[in-house]
Amino acid sequence: MNGGEDKTIYRTIVKATGLFGGTKVFTILCSIIKTKLVAVWLGAEGVGIIGLYQNTVEMISSLTRLGIGTSSVRDLSRAFKSGNWDRFASLVSVVRRWVWFTGLLGAVIMLTFAPLLSRYTFGDSQHIWGYVFLSSALLFTTLTEGERAVIQASDRLRVLARCSVLGSVLALALSLPLFYLYGISGIVPAIIVHTFSIWLVTGILGRRMKIKPVKISWGETYRQGKDIASLGIYMTVSGFVTTLYSYVFVAWLNSHSGTGEVGYFQAGYTLVMQYVGLVFTAMSMEYYPRLSVVCEDRALLSGHVSRQVETSLLILFPFISLFLVFQDVIIHLLYTSDFLAIGGYISWAALGMLFRAFSWSVSFVLLAKGAGRFYLITEVLADSLMFVLYLLGYTRWGLAGVGIAYLLAYLCSGVGIYLLCRVKFGLRVPVNLFFYLLAYAAVCYGVWQLESNGLWIGASLLTLCICLYSLFRLKRLLSGGGGRG
Repeated sequence: MNGGEDKTIYRTIVKATGLFGGTKVFTILCSIIKTKLVAVWLGAEGVGIIGLYQNTVEMISSLTRLGIGTSSVRDLSRAFKSGNWDRFASLVSVVRRWVWFTGLLGAVIMLTFAPLLSRYTFGDSQHIWGYVFLSSALLFTTLTEGERAVIQASDRLRVLARCSVLGSVLALALSLPLFYLYGISGIVPAIIVHTFSIWLVTGILGRRMKIKPVKISWGETYRQGKDIASLGIYMTVSGFVTTLYSYVFVAWLNSHSGTGEVGYFQAGYTLVMQYVGLVFTAMSMEYYPRLSVVCEDRALLSGHVSRQVETSLLILFPFISLFLVFQDVIIHLLYTSDFLAIGGYISWAALGMLFRAFSWSVSFVLLAKGAGRFYLITEVLADSLMFVLYLLGYTRWGLAGVGIAYLLAYLCSGVGIYLLCRVKFGLRVPVNLFFYLLAYAAVCYGVWQLESNGLWIGASLLTLCICLYSLFRLKRLLSGGGGRG
């Protein structure tokens, strides 16, 4: 790659991260507003019912939609970037038909098992009709995933961000009156309206792009969709294993230390994995399609992965430092002083985010290559390692041990995935990036130690230096100054 190409890639990464990072923050704020008002109007019982309904819908949806919304991005982006409009239009038709099929399949399954879901989830038969009506919400969610895949693959990132913002606003505006006017009875209609609003906005904005109409048989739809679904199924199974391990650990923690400790763990998980982790969500919107296009060229593949790792670390470096300095303030704002007990846990886990950035960047090579079997194997092994380390870490050091386990798990899985991709696909990442990864982690650890020992001014000054360093490095990269660090 020449300097001009490097500069373009860096700018693309930073712009996409800023765009979707801001979008994610906005959607989180909408969620916080809704949660706060619902808690006031419906109380703890209403919040609990919403959580149970939503978890059930998400569980069935994640299993029945076969990962089409994610796996299809690979083929769609390749066709779009190559300029093969007939192929692209054909794939769009295939994806849209398949998401209708998987969405209806999930809806039928929820309809069929509504009595069982009501009895198992709530312990009675009073919520059967709730699940019956929520089958439509499952359909809308699946259809939204398919339309988002088309938008993402066609490089319309601003449209995708606009869909998220406008969809969240419309969903909030339409669902809140239902909660206010009908209380607990308005929960099911509100969930349906929420998912319908997001699908409506995504569909309207997404279909503004003119796509050449093509005729494709149902047999061809099945054949092409089967290839897409094969990768999606591996991703679905992987996601299920991750969820299963999480459930088993929480159940073990509950039996071992009680619900209070589970509450601390969940609070820390939300702070680090969802709020700090939104950086990964933001970057994946642009990274996955881009990597899918260049994955057949070893040199280009290595170059794009290396630049993604480099930029991810430079963005996370100051972000994590700020998080470590202000973690007590954040905990007080979102929770109570009792939750300061999670400080050690979230600090170690935040440091682990740097190692996750490397592992995350490299793991997309498996998806871009369509290596579903390798992806499933590596994810299951990584999840199994993390689960074992969670148990050992908590037994030895409590919640802080869980944070240490998180860091070690991503350190080990990152090394393992990189070695696999190096041997199998010829991936090469510059050695100096490993040095910078360890150096950034060490400096962030220093920030944490200064803050935890009451040297807040020292921690703040060091964080300021980190922010200036990252800004300087990013500015040089964006201007074509070159150099990795």
